[in-house]
Amino acid sequence: MDAQEGSRTLGVLRLLCPIRLDRFDDRLRMQKMAFLIQEVGGYHDFGYYWHIRGPNSPELTRVLFAELENGNEAGGRPPAEEDRILAGRVKSLVHGRIDDPLALELYASVWYLTPEGDLPDGDRAAIIETMRCSKPHFAREQVDAALAEIEAFRRDGR
Repeated sequence: MDAQEGSRTLGVLRLLCPIRLDRFDDRLRMQKMAFLIQEVGGYHDFGYYWHIRGPNSPELTRVLFAELENGNEAGGRPPAEEDRILAGRVKSLVHGRIDDPLALELYASVWYLTPEGDLPDGDRAAIIETMRCSKPHFAREQVDAALAEIEAFRRDGR
């Protein structure tokens, strides 16, 4: 991965919150926010795979820990306007709940499972069932609401 691209993703993360990795919930939040940044129009520099807590990128984890070890928590470059817009889009999608690791897990997981475009009812039911089986801590209504919001977000280009 190009160092510039990694620093851009980190820059958007910093606009959303301080980069912290001390607790599990901190690492979960960083993973899900970076995934959503990428998906709502970001820099596509980290690959993700399905993990028990939703989309996960080992590469992002390495970059974040290296960043903190090198003492670069404060960042190197000032945020670009496009970074601010992207941070706002992520906040809009999750209704400002960037401090809530469960909300981020819900939205990132549903987004990961949702293909682009309009969903036929069968696909919608399959996504809800996958979430119900793999993440029983989310109610069917929560998953359905997140799915509807993600579809609207994609359709409206928010």
